[in-house]
Amino acid sequence: MAAATGDPGLSKLQFAPFSSALDVGFWHELTQKKLNEYRLDEAPKDIKGYYYNGDSAGLPARLTLEFSAFDMSAPTPARCCPAIGTLYNTNTLESFKTADKKLLLEQAANEIWESIKSGAALEKPV
Repeated sequence: MAAATGDPGLSKLQFAPFSSALDVGFWHELTQKKLNEYRLDEAPKDIKGYYYNGDSAGLPARLTLEFSAFDMSAPTPARCCPAIGTLYNTNTLESFKTADKKLLLEQAANEIWESIKSGAALEKPV
């Protein structure tokens, strides 16, 4: 919420963009899963990362994906917030190019918005 005008003691709520941090362990685990489990399966996969916004002023909030991203029950590090998402991993460059990224983003946004409107986001915020 924005602070009342004229009250210098209150700060305005502002959007802080995220900076992504994909740990080398994430790439290793994805490679192992792709070779041994997913193979040619291009179905979306649930993943879990976390974000932290306690760095010094001026530094962006970090959204981190690491080796544990594929384990939905993995604990979230202290002072971090979980970030649940979906991995879309294609097998070919052509599949990647033809994927409707705008539609995928719209579907995710609609899912979040419906969760907010229904109150489900308050019951299960993750």
